[in-house]
Amino acid sequence: MKKAVTTLLKAAVSIAILVYLFTKIDLGEVWHLFKQVHVSYLIAALGLYLAGQILCAYRWKVLAGLMDFHNRFREFLLYYFIGMFFNLFLPTSIGGDIGRCYYLAKESKKTLKAIISVLADRGAGLVVLIMIAGLSIVMVEGISIPPPLPAGILTGSTIVLLGLFLPMFAGNYLSKLGDKLGDRLGDKVALLLTYWRKPVPLLKSIGISAIFHSMIVMIHVLIGLSLGLTIPWKFYLFLIPLVVGASMLPISLSGLGVREGAYVYFLSLVNVPRAAALTFSFSWFTIVVLASLTGGVVFLVNSLVRGKR
Repeated sequence: MKKAVTTLLKAAVSIAILVYLFTKIDLGEVWHLFKQVHVSYLIAALGLYLAGQILCAYRWKVLAGLMDFHNRFREFLLYYFIGMFFNLFLPTSIGGDIGRCYYLAKESKKTLKAIISVLADRGAGLVVLIMIAGLSIVMVEGISIPPPLPAGILTGSTIVLLGLFLPMFAGNYLSKLGDKLGDRLGDKVALLLTYWRKPVPLLKSIGISAIFHSMIVMIHVLIGLSLGLTIPWKFYLFLIPLVVGASMLPISLSGLGVREGAYVYFLSLVNVPRAAALTFSFSWFTIVVLASLTGGVVFLVNSLVRGKR
């Protein structure tokens, strides 16, 4: 009952924000802009997004290896795309993660290790996103940014960097601490420290995340070009982390409404009209939906193959 009420409240927030946006923006103009987009740019953006998801599946494989999952890359790719499909229809942004954990642990029964591998995969992406946000404050010039944002971004970036790298330099002390914590609190805590005891896969996954987010920036550049917008690419370094951060707030259905509002607000900082900003948001959402539907095809084929066995 509690979950149902929470879902209804999130749905209400999403609907309220969208209704507000629709009352402030001429939807006819949005539809006109959407019909006028240069489709070739969006097709290129979709291809780049799919390539990025393949890269993320490899990142997950690297991290899962430390949790004793040595499945073939094909399996990680399969589970990753199925997770994308689940994300599209489940009411939370972690629905796909739950699906990935389920499929990875289905045969081995190593559920906790599967969960930790998915959390590490999410964390590696989030770390790079926060670092990009910190870098954007230095690179973005000539734009009026609300004062609390730079302070909050720099504080968050500093905390993330300290939390990520300090344990790696703790050496033997961390190893002994992990052993003690493991003895006291069980193997669960010891497992959480695995990525700091053997940081090479973690650092590799962070490098992969940096490449992936560079691809996301390029996708946003392509969306801007499809709409005829001349937005400096450096601004996307600022835009993307903030939109993602806003979308992750647990106040709406999978970020619906909040994401659109964030695009409209932050793009207004570079004088993008509201209608164009909302069209930009819908274009991004269309790319994500089409890629997720690809995951649906993968899920269907996988189900049919398993059904014949």
